Formats: sequence, C-alpha cells, structure tokens
Amino acid sequence: PLADADADGLNDAFDDTPGNDVNNDLDTGANATDNVDDTSTVEVDFREVADSDGDGVLDTQEELDGTDKNDPCDYVVENVTIPVSGEFLTVDCDGDGILNGQEVTDGTDPLDDCDSIGGTPLDTSDCDNDGLTNAEEATIGTDPFNPDSDNDGLLDGDEVTLGTDPNNPDTDGDSILDGQEVTDITNPLDDCDSNGGTPLDASDCDMDGLTNAQEAALGTDPFNPDTDGDLILDGKEVDDETDPLDPCDNIGGTPPTGSACDISIYNDLVGPGVDDGYFRIINIEQFPNNTVQIYNRWGVIVFETKGYDRGSNVFKGISNGRVVINKNEELPAGVYYYIINYNNNGQNKSKAGYLYLNR
Repeated sequence: PLADADADGLNDAFDDTPGNDVNNDLDTGANATDNVDDTSTVEVDFREVADSDGDGVLDTQEELDGTDKNDPCDYVVENVTIPVSGEFLTVDCDGDGILNGQEVTDGTDPLDDCDSIGGTPLDTSDCDNDGLTNAEEATIGTDPFNPDSDNDGLLDGDEVTLGTDPNNPDTDGDSILDGQEVTDITNPLDDCDSNGGTPLDASDCDMDGLTNAQEAALGTDPFNPDTDGDLILDGKEVDDETDPLDPCDNIGGTPPTGSACDISIYNDLVGPGVDDGYFRIINIEQFPNNTVQIYNRWGVIVFETKGYDRGSNVFKGISNGRVVINKNEELPAGVYYYIINYNNNGQNKSKAGYLYLNR
C-alpha cells in the first residue's frame, strides 16, 4: 500500500509537509501535486469530504468565507471551484419553484428567483430593478420584467413616486410623453404646462373661468386670464355679457392706458329674448356722466335717464313718465329715436339713431 506517514489522506510521495500536519496546500502545479508550500493557496485536509453540501465550494474555503459548509444555499459564488453535486442539486435556493439541478441544466441562476425557465419570482423581489416589487407591479398592472412598462422614458417606480401613470405614456394627455416633460422640466400631470404640447379642451389653463375650448371659440387667449387687459377676468366678462376682447367693454374694470374707448350700439332691436330685453349701449359704463333720451315717432320723450348702465337703469320698452305717456306703461311696438349725450375725456359727445321696439 502507499505510505501516508501523517495519515492526512495524501500519499507521502506527494506530501511536502511531513509529521503531524494534516493540512496541505492545494497547488495547481504542472503535475497537480503538492510540491511547494504556497501560502496564497487553500490548505486542504484530505481526510475530509472536499465539499460536504455540494455547492461547489470546498469546505475549507467555506470556513474561511464564514459560510455554512453544510448549507448548499450558503456560499460565495466567486469561490466555486468544483462542479456542484449532491444535496445542492435537490434544493431550491432561490425559492422560484425550480430545483437547483434543473436550473443548472437550464443554464439559469439557482440563486436568482427572477432568472428561471417556468419558475415564479418572489413577491418581494424586483426583477426589473425599476423600484417596484413584483407584488407591487402585479397590483398596478405593470410588467415586472420591463422597468418602463409604458415606454415613456421613466422607470415604473419613478412614475409611482411622481404620481404619473406607469401604464400611460402621456398621463396628462397633452401629447408630450411623461419622460420628455421631466426632461423639459414641465409638469407631466398638467396638460397646460408643456413644451409644444396641446392642452385639453376641457381644461382652464389660465384659471379665468373659461375652458380652453370656450376661449378658442371666443378668440381669447387661453393662457391669459384677462385677454383685453381691463382687469376683469375673461370668464367674468362672459357672465357680464361684455366683450373680453374689448378693453373698453366691461363692468367695473379699467381700460389699459391709451385705450381709445367710445360707446357703440350693440343692437338696435329691443324686445323679448334680445340682449336680456333692454337697449344695450356698449361701454356706457366707462362714461357714467351720460344722459339717454328716447322719443316716439311724434317727438315725445318716452324715456329719459342719467347714468345709463347695464343694470337697473336701462330702457326695456317701458316709459318712465313724460307728458302724455304714463309712468311704467309698456310702450307699443314700433320705431323710436334715441339721443345719447356723454362726456369722453372732457369732450362732450353725442350719438343718435333709431331703434325698433318689438313685442
């Protein structure tokens, strides 16, 4: 039989550490022999089983690594030096439902539950590294193997943090991708804030009380709450039935300096369903020092007032009492003549014409 003086499992012919030293350097010389004491290599007790748990890491190396030589799932991957075997092949280290042995055959990673053929990743894992666990992705309907499920340039996890929809590439619907808006430093949750996007018709980008669609129909600026600069919001002017494009036509506003304001007749027809049933004089509020007189065909004054406006002091086809006309009497349908006297920037002006009263 071969001699083994120190009973270390290594024949004396290859043992350069005589005596009672059972540990020998495992060198990789030309003849695969232990012929030089090399402190950089692992020392092996050849009396032991080389790899107790079959994980491919020698037991002595596991002792150095601080891993459990009897746990096939506890090892340092970088220190695998021999083929895996035994118990390692019969367990499922990553918990994906596929045994290690099958993963070795499939060429997948037995320590990565996200890497298998036909396995089930753990709920707590983040297989696509997008910042969401597999369970979270299942809940919101994103793809656990695609970090950007909607392909908008943002990771799914980042979208959850931002409040955007990871399943919708354009959360605010302005035709600009969420990722591009983040790049542009615009708000992907605000269709009114983008570079080159199109706001939604139903939005009110300037907060003036009118939707973008309404502003488009009126011709006002959807990004300027006071298009004509008269200090009255466009929406309020619509409610007041003034012109949001005319700085001189407002109730309680102030025309911008330099505005050439003057009065005009909105409609020469007075009657039910027309301009709320009264004789409307545009911009008359800008000239409170005014007098309005209305005559019938015989030249009799049937209505006269000072400080005509768009509120209660207006002509609605009712006499306010002059000579032969009784006060509060409804005037008959027909043609009437009006005279408007007012002061415009210190200049006394007058406007006259005909109106038709309908019943």
